[in-house]
Amino acid sequence: MRSLWKVFTILSILFILLKPAGPISAINTCPTDDPCKDKSDLFDKVNCYKDVVNVCSTQRESMASQVTYLSTKIQLTASKIEQNKKEIKTLEDEIGALSQKIDNIETSLTTITGMFIDRIVASYKTGESTFLNLILDSRKFSDLFNRYKYIQTVQAHDRKLLFQMQNSKLNFEEQKSLREEKKQALSLLKKLLEKEEVTLAVQKKEKEGFLAVTRNSENIYKQNLEAARREASEIQQAASILSMAGVPKKVSRDEVIGIMGNTGFSTGPHLHLSVYNLKESDLNKFNFNSGYDNPFNYLSSKSTPFSASSCDDVGSNLTKNIGNGSWSWPMNNPTISQCYGHTPWSWRYQSGIHNGVDMFDTINTLVRAVDEGNAYTYRGGQSAGNGVFIFHNNGKMSLYWHLQ
Repeated sequence: MRSLWKVFTILSILFILLKPAGPISAINTCPTDDPCKDKSDLFDKVNCYKDVVNVCSTQRESMASQVTYLSTKIQLTASKIEQNKKEIKTLEDEIGALSQKIDNIETSLTTITGMFIDRIVASYKTGESTFLNLILDSRKFSDLFNRYKYIQTVQAHDRKLLFQMQNSKLNFEEQKSLREEKKQALSLLKKLLEKEEVTLAVQKKEKEGFLAVTRNSENIYKQNLEAARREASEIQQAASILSMAGVPKKVSRDEVIGIMGNTGFSTGPHLHLSVYNLKESDLNKFNFNSGYDNPFNYLSSKSTPFSASSCDDVGSNLTKNIGNGSWSWPMNNPTISQCYGHTPWSWRYQSGIHNGVDMFDTINTLVRAVDEGNAYTYRGGQSAGNGVFIFHNNGKMSLYWHLQ
């Protein structure tokens, strides 16, 4: 029974994964309305919203497309939550039915066990009748035959009781195992539901932040997109120039390499720190939009202030420990203004991801090398931007941008 349940579970998962999403989606442009709102089947609705999100994620040239993209992500997550709750209800009902069945089997098992014990006690009291005793105690052949038939019937009844008891015990254990497996599946679904509900709250906050920043202005939206693209282009050009004419300088860990500034595209004085998987010999292959990694994975653990809305999970000014590596921090007492990855502000970037960490220090603006390595310094001026590329012995490159 347990093995059959596992096979059924695997087949169900494969069915969900391989189930065709219906006709090939005809959505090839980011819609202005909701093409999925009339779909009654939750599975179809989730797939429909996935299609819209995928299309709109690559077509965000207008503010309307961006709003549709953000709204559809919210609808997609809400549909997943609805689907999850339905699956949870189904599992809870199945667990309830199994519990009732287990109780019934337990009652039956108790009854059968009691009967079998009574038969053992009765047999012990009367003792075992031998065939010789039957002959001696019987007055005639018919009496002998009836007594022998009675003993056979009792023995058959005992065997039946024993079989029922063993079968009930086996069924009892199988149903308990099945219920435990369903409870584990229910626990996973509830954790997934919690995760999706957090995601939904973040997405709603992201949309609110976007509308607040752009003030429902197409011009402001496009200015933000253009500024972010210009910053990426300037850093890309800096790497290209340095790969052809840059002269490296050996720097040590914690050595001062610049001062926090406001050069290039910047919403205010801060340091943009990125980490790339790039060797010095491959500087000419640098791509601003690929090969990056989370700087927090390399910086040492530190109690650090975070500005409100700096990360998806930071709603107000707070301080927390961050950092899982061994590198020094580039500033003494920085405040994080934007995290790595998806953030309330990452809609500005082409990939939808902030590929570094932004920080500022209003007291000490010196910027230091996070570890020793070969440093290439680029000076593009106030409009183009200034920065330093440092190649480290572990095959990583750290980038410092917006320096004075």
